[in-house]
Amino acid sequence: MKSREEIQASMEAGLAASGKKLEEFKAKLAEGGADVSADAKDDLAELEAAWASGKSKLEELTAASDEKFEELRDAAGDNWESISGKMEQGWAGVSEKFKGLFS
Repeated sequence: MKSREEIQASMEAGLAASGKKLEEFKAKLAEGGADVSADAKDDLAELEAAWASGKSKLEELTAASDEKFEELRDAAGDNWESISGKMEQGWAGVSEKFKGLFS
């Protein structure tokens, strides 16, 4: 079983990588200006919500006492997998739908 520090480091790394992708997507949408579709804006909103949810879970774990951390670990692990999965599916969908913006 991973230690608290390993779990937090893994979540921090995942959030950092996702945050970087999110910022890149925002920049590409900004470059698109008025040509950016409502779908792209909706996708961005969904990705931002998933990222914010992951950040919130990480903050909750980081602030928890050792005892509370143990209680949260299993639930957070399942939630983190769900959040990570949503982010990856979102990136895959966005990449496929908006290839032109990223080339």
